[in-house]
Formats: sequence, C-alpha cells, structure tokens
Amino acid sequence: MTPRRAERALVLVKAFPQPSQKYEETVCCAGLGPEGDFVRLYPVRFRQLRPEQRFDRWDVIEYQAERPRQDHRPESRHVSEDSIRIAQRAGELSDEERVRLWAPHVSGSLEALKASNVATGRSLGIVRPEPGSVRFHARATDDASDADRRMQDAYRQVSLMGEQPLPALKVKFEFSYSFTSAGRKHRMKIHDWEVQAAFLAYERRYGDQALAVLTEEYEQHIPARHLHLVMGTMQAHPRQFIVIGLLRSGIDPELVLRQAPLL
Repeated sequence: MTPRRAERALVLVKAFPQPSQKYEETVCCAGLGPEGDFVRLYPVRFRQLRPEQRFDRWDVIEYQAERPRQDHRPESRHVSEDSIRIAQRAGELSDEERVRLWAPHVSGSLEALKASNVATGRSLGIVRPEPGSVRFHARATDDASDADRRMQDAYRQVSLMGEQPLPALKVKFEFSYSFTSAGRKHRMKIHDWEVQAAFLAYERRYGDQALAVLTEEYEQHIPARHLHLVMGTMQAHPRQFIVIGLLRSGIDPELVLRQAPLL
C-alpha cells in the first residue's frame, strides 16, 4: 500500500453491511473529497465504531487512509478506523449546497458511466433515471437465490464472531429499482443501508402495511424529488455497477448548475 495520509470527505453513501471473513462485517462508504473527487472508504466496521465516530450521510469526516495494493479502482481508500473523526455535521449544509456538490458528477446515462469506467477505470458515479420510469421491487429473502441464502448464512456467522457478538442483521426483503436511462431499461438491487433501515422503521410503525408504505415512498415520493442513483462497482467485478445510494432533493440539480454559485 502507499503511505498513509490524512484525508477529508463528505459522506454521500453508506451501503448495507457486508459479511467479511477478514473484518467480520464492513460497510462501504462513498463520498467527495475537498477537490470534488469521489472516494470509496473501507473497510469500515460501522457497528463497531465508537459512538462519537458513527457518522451519518452528509457529515464531513477526517481520517487516515492509504491506497490499497490489490484494489485498482482509483477512488478506493483503505481507512484506519481508529482515525475517523467527525469534522462537520450534516445540518450545517443547506439543500442547495449539497446539490451543488454532487450535481457536477452526474453522468449523461448509465451507458456513459460504463464507457467512462472502461476508458479511465472510474468506479463511482451518479445517474438520473428517466422521469416516470422508476419502479420499486421487493423480494422476500425466503425466496432468495442460493447465493443470497449463502449471504444470509454469512451474516449469521459474523454476528457470532469477536469478543462482543454483533446483533444479527434483520433482512426480510431485498429491494431493487427498475428504471430507464437513455432509452435502455435496467434493474438493479439497492445496496443502500437507508432502505433497509426505512423498512424496519415502517414495520414498527405500520405493521403489516410496512411494505406497501415503503413501496409508495420509494416508487412515488422519492422519484418525485429529482431522484439520482449513486452507482459503484465491486472489487471482484470492476465493470459491473450496482446502486449503492440514493440522492434526492426538492431542488432540480440542472437548475442549480445553471445558476450562479453561492457567495
């Protein structure tokens, strides 16, 4: 690895925890550095961080990191967890300020993002689905594929590792979006932690109606707020993009970019 150095990033995404034989359980986070460049931060064992280190989306964090030797994706950073510090909380950024930060990174389409990946190795990006094309899908984990069942087994195993076992993650459904980008249809799993947390919150509040309420939120209300999808590739599949996070705003990003910047 390259020498470790101090870095700073605005967190845009916290993906759902993934089981790891080496790290027990990790969360891949993505954000923007001070120069507006994308960064991918891992392995972050988020549920094992100290309370004062547990950052939220839109927080600015400082940390020590190095470029991993075996991960050739240019945005990837191997983070020293003990060095993570929250430098600024999300509430200090207005909605317009947030949009101004991420809007310049929107690709013309998913195909354009894939072309950039081939040409430059770019492995993080943002895509805007065509208006009216977004559909939200849920599949019970009881109906999961063999690969998905192995993933659930891995969750149960890592929950028992370590001196202080982690509470088991409750994953009742897998969620995905189908959408159209530049006239081409796509369907992708949503790996954002937020959607799983939303379902659990709705289940406590609405009981058996939780899935219906969640579907209405993610298929109607969220797309109506200028939904954009944060895309990232996996280390094992550097050409395959997945949805790792959702961005939305009451402000149209295209309109913001046409306006003069804030003073």
